[in-house]
Amino acid sequence: MSAILMVKQQAYSQRRPTLGLIPLPLRYMLCAALLWLLLPLPASAVEAPETIDPDASCATGECHTDIASLPHIHWSDFAEVGECETCHESDEGAHVFETDGSNENCLDCHDEIGEKMESAKMVHEAAEDGCIDCHDPHGGHTPARLVGIRSENLKSLCFDCHESEILDEEVKHGPAAEGACNLCHDPHASQNEALLLDKGVDLCGACHEEIAEGIKSAKIVHEPVEDGCVDCHNPHSGSHPLMLSGEKRMICNECHDDIVDIAENASVDHSPALTGDECLTCHTPHASNASPNLRMPERELCLSCHDKPVESGDTELMDMKTWLEENTQWHEPVTEDDCGSCHDPHGSNHFRILRDPFPAKFYNKFDLENFGLCFTCHEETLVLTEYTRNLTNFRNGNQNLHFLHVNREKKGRSCRACHEVHSSKSPLHIRASVPFGKWDMPINFEKMENGGSCAPGCHEDFDYDRKATDVADEEPKS
Repeated sequence: MSAILMVKQQAYSQRRPTLGLIPLPLRYMLCAALLWLLLPLPASAVEAPETIDPDASCATGECHTDIASLPHIHWSDFAEVGECETCHESDEGAHVFETDGSNENCLDCHDEIGEKMESAKMVHEAAEDGCIDCHDPHGGHTPARLVGIRSENLKSLCFDCHESEILDEEVKHGPAAEGACNLCHDPHASQNEALLLDKGVDLCGACHEEIAEGIKSAKIVHEPVEDGCVDCHNPHSGSHPLMLSGEKRMICNECHDDIVDIAENASVDHSPALTGDECLTCHTPHASNASPNLRMPERELCLSCHDKPVESGDTELMDMKTWLEENTQWHEPVTEDDCGSCHDPHGSNHFRILRDPFPAKFYNKFDLENFGLCFTCHEETLVLTEYTRNLTNFRNGNQNLHFLHVNREKKGRSCRACHEVHSSKSPLHIRASVPFGKWDMPINFEKMENGGSCAPGCHEDFDYDRKATDVADEEPKS
């Protein structure tokens, strides 16, 4: 026990018999003062020796107790005699030490960190300035002995240099909110921008395993995913769900502005493109096995909504899924899983979000441009050539019956007057009936060996035969 402490205790012992004569309030004050006298003196109050005792430890009950008592000291035998001189060099045995605050001493032992810093593309500025900016060289409350840190939450340390505003938004990334900065960033050096531990999916996928597995197994990966998740997500905090950098459609607009413009300005819109999850209703933002990044194959995707009657303005669209199941003679685009060859899923200026013009009415004045949709696949000569023996099987002799029905100044029929555009029970997608105002007019088509017959309400029963005598005396035009 030090001489000072012994004097304090003697003083306390001499006064003790007279306490009963002292007024009670003053007695309380005196007891408090005496208790203070009995408290251990801080290490700083102990007079430092002028020279170092080579047989004594630096960490004793009176010297450097604040260091030795820390839960994580620099190394396990820190308090052993002479170990402090690994880093501290005495001035000829005096209790005086020179320190330059550089990394040299640290990297003598932590050579793996030094090698990383030498070869890295990016080195943390704090690590270049000096390890003791972040680490206490003696000990601390965490295994890394970080300055001022008592838990795994590093925010108070990192925000000494970095702006805390990165966490100001409402939706916060879990690791960032908990101060697990080193889950994504290397505190010393890295080959990646922002001192990231890895790139893109390899970094984010360390936690988001399900998404990463889906990306790695997919046939098609969305280009922003290959570039890095931060093209669409803020890694720290954001004002939108999932820390998206903006509203869903507006993020897509950054790259797909032409498509978003169609969706927003089309006279006939497709509601999934503008409501709910918008673009994400049909597209997956990460990766897919169906082009272009569709959530499932195209026909299956369309039928996931069109599996029941759907209200569209004043019209009710049919239950297309049931229709296709019941009518097995499919139009080739349906067979080829390519609904988008006729319909624009984002929006259109043509009814039924069709990509090109198509007559909406039963009767039309013939104009080739009105049939733009059909003639993206079929030859225009089908309705431009009056006589033929090879352009179509729908002919009587050499009379082209497509030309007869469609190419008229008045009451030219649309293609769907006879054909079902999605599927039918008959070959060549011939309709069983066709809407004609309020009447569901029957076609009554029957196929024959060299032609067929129909008995619709628009004309009398009619048979056609490809082997019949030519209608025109002139040579067929093709």
